[in-house]
Amino acid sequence: MSSRIAGLCRGMVFITCGVATLFGCGSGSRGTLPETLILELPDGTSVEVEQGAGAPSLANSEWQFFRNSSSGQAIAFLTVYFGSDGNLESFEENTIAREIFGDTIYFDGERHSTEQQGLQYAAATFGAETADASGFAFEGRLSAFVAGFEAATATATATATYDADDPNTVFGAFTFSTRVLVASFPGANMDDSFNFVGRRVTGE
Repeated sequence: MSSRIAGLCRGMVFITCGVATLFGCGSGSRGTLPETLILELPDGTSVEVEQGAGAPSLANSEWQFFRNSSSGQAIAFLTVYFGSDGNLESFEENTIAREIFGDTIYFDGERHSTEQQGLQYAAATFGAETADASGFAFEGRLSAFVAGFEAATATATATATYDADDPNTVFGAFTFSTRVLVASFPGANMDDSFNFVGRRVTGE
């Protein structure tokens, strides 16, 4: 699936630049990441959070996320780093659309180059935890740009609760979706969801 998306994005580079030449390639719209959004937490409550907010119980920690199946426990699909405020800083060893975004996705709101020539992305996350710190939720927003135009968007969400007997383990649900904005390609839009197990690698 990710290799097909990579090919589609290469196609978007040529299509978008062709359109952009009408106005001057590189002078198109920048796209925006939201400043706030509403998150639903594992306990059913909803909160409005700002871009870059996090879950304090995750501060200064590194986690590996595994698909919750007997055949998927050997290799993590993501290694996630959280900052001093429990903010989600990056996906490392990324396996989601890897041919596009590469091994690392930074959630700092800044533009970053991708594995595809002429394609950049910007990403940010929004996080919060329950009042009793028994669980947390995060939503990531990503925008891909070609010649300055927003070409595609992606959303990643994760909700999880701590194992009552092991604070270094969480159980949750992960979803990921992409939407191509520039042109219509069969199969370009992707949706995936699955349960996961998270295990703390570093941090208290």
